[in-house]
Amino acid sequence: MKYNIRMAAGNKYKVKVRLKVRNRLFKKAGLAASAFAAVFLLGYCCFLAVRLAARMPASRLFAFTAKSVSVNGPSEEITAEISRRMAGKLGGVFSSGDSEAFADGLKKSYPALSRVEVKRNFVTGRVNVRAESENVVAKVRFNGDKVLYLSESGRLLAEHYGPDPADVFETDVYSSPGLVLGSLAVFLKELKALVPEFSSRPVKLECRGSAEPCRLTLENSAEVLWGGFEFTRSKVARLNEVLPDAAGKIKGPLKLDFRYFADGKIFVSKLSGI
Repeated sequence: MKYNIRMAAGNKYKVKVRLKVRNRLFKKAGLAASAFAAVFLLGYCCFLAVRLAARMPASRLFAFTAKSVSVNGPSEEITAEISRRMAGKLGGVFSSGDSEAFADGLKKSYPALSRVEVKRNFVTGRVNVRAESENVVAKVRFNGDKVLYLSESGRLLAEHYGPDPADVFETDVYSSPGLVLGSLAVFLKELKALVPEFSSRPVKLECRGSAEPCRLTLENSAEVLWGGFEFTRSKVARLNEVLPDAAGKIKGPLKLDFRYFADGKIFVSKLSGI
């Protein structure tokens, strides 16, 4: 059997949206509108910022203004001098070039400074200046009269900003084409640390370069031609063995020649004629 169902042409069916679904749609539409407004506002602010930056000189846009200073120096004198030099710069622009010029100027005024570091804190406006002096190995008498400081790097300095090094023995240095001050500084640092191990304490070291070996005078008046700067600890130990034996065989002050120590040879004689 076949049935034909006819519907009235005038009947219409309306779809009703449930309340929860409708509220959800309204909420999504509101969020989308808010996001669009935020993006538009951000873009407009960026546009204004770019226009403002274009009108300002680059030097002013990225300029650092020094508001305060922090100083770490090796002496009261240098700390005070740094503060004095920075006082006139507070409140004004202090560029990276100004930082370099400040560090260079301070090192020229105080040659014994090994390092000057100038850092700028863009958040606080503080300029941090740190100055460090050369580490000094010994105070030396140069060319028989002038007293200078020998640094670890081998520089001879007219002044030193920290405490003076302990003078465990005198050191005389004479200028010579063969004298390498850097090597001498390393040797002196090692030798001074070994002084307590000497059976007779060193009282004077005299160096004139490669043409003539360094001479070490001991408290018992013995003199040692030291030779090269290597094997320092071994030389001290061997010296302590040789001295009492040689003193029993040779009367008077001794001369000990360590120039051929690397070959296993030590020459001992009377000091006269040295």
